[in-house]
Amino acid sequence: MAIISETSDDGSHGGVPNKKPEELHKNPKEDDHQEEEVENHPPIPRQIPQALIRRTVALIKRCHYPSLSLLSKAFRIVISSPELHQTRSSLNLTEPVLYALIGFPPHSFPNWFILNHNITRNIPLRLSAIGSLPPMNPGSAVVTIGYKMYVIGGLIGPNNPVKTVFVIDCRVHTCNYLPTMHRARYRAVAEVINGKIYVIGGGGFVTSVVMQNKIYILDATCGLVYDPIDGTWESGELGTTLKSYWYKPCCVIEDLLYSFDPYCLQGSPINVYDPNVMVWTPMMGTGIRAFPDLDYFECKMANFGGKLMVFGATYNNPVTDTWCIEMALIKGETGPILGMINSMVPVLRSVYSPYIDLCRSVTF
Repeated sequence: MAIISETSDDGSHGGVPNKKPEELHKNPKEDDHQEEEVENHPPIPRQIPQALIRRTVALIKRCHYPSLSLLSKAFRIVISSPELHQTRSSLNLTEPVLYALIGFPPHSFPNWFILNHNITRNIPLRLSAIGSLPPMNPGSAVVTIGYKMYVIGGLIGPNNPVKTVFVIDCRVHTCNYLPTMHRARYRAVAEVINGKIYVIGGGGFVTSVVMQNKIYILDATCGLVYDPIDGTWESGELGTTLKSYWYKPCCVIEDLLYSFDPYCLQGSPINVYDPNVMVWTPMMGTGIRAFPDLDYFECKMANFGGKLMVFGATYNNPVTDTWCIEMALIKGETGPILGMINSMVPVLRSVYSPYIDLCRSVTF
């Protein structure tokens, strides 16, 4: 192999320009030997293999992904790939991420906010608006599967529900439309059981949860239970045990139903329902009665990786604070469940009063 470089004609040393005297007496075989050594070296890759990037990125906390995605196109491709989610899942490294749908009526439609939980940089909890996602239709039903949120139906004007369904990819905050439903729905019940989405009714239900692989629906006059395995319905009239302390602010964690009791009839603002024994018990624990002056009827709850998350607003003229309360749950063999407050901080301040439509937790 010969390396030819073009140089100027003015030179010396026997017509070989720019060559040092000691180089003229070099053995040509030495050069050939050095060239052979160069040829035998493995080629240097121009790009880092995606498999190597994926194995490395999988070990990094998710809060750093936005910064990593700015490094190169290869990192962006890996971070948005299903393979990264599978790798993190196999290594048990997935993390819960909390989203809230908040509007400021009548000034704006509901928009998505993400709860930034960056412990490594010692940044306090805060809700940040996601500018890449469009405003949501009021009354949409939302369910989550893995790192995706499915937004179903909603209202685009007075008495004008829609059939649309679209999916939000929470890794990159983009949305794509799916085939429309057979009928338009507003405030429908939507739940997930064994990876399948069930959409029921629209307009008349208060809230719904999944326990024991059944869909429990809170109606204004009665409670309904749908079993998707055999397709059967059960109903309970007003005043049954389940409806005694079941209000709209609720969520299920490990098959137990947690619900706010605005009246604190059992001595606690939060009660817990066990479907196995069909009994409500008050949640106890340090700080449970020291909540901010929240409007319990308008609060929202979510399962955040086994922890109970509560969102609610306090109204202090001329601003309003949206609070986030994170509680670890301690269950003993006997006695009530204890709620230990990990944090209780305002995460959003606004001039207009917020309406917290819903909050959902995804995992990736």
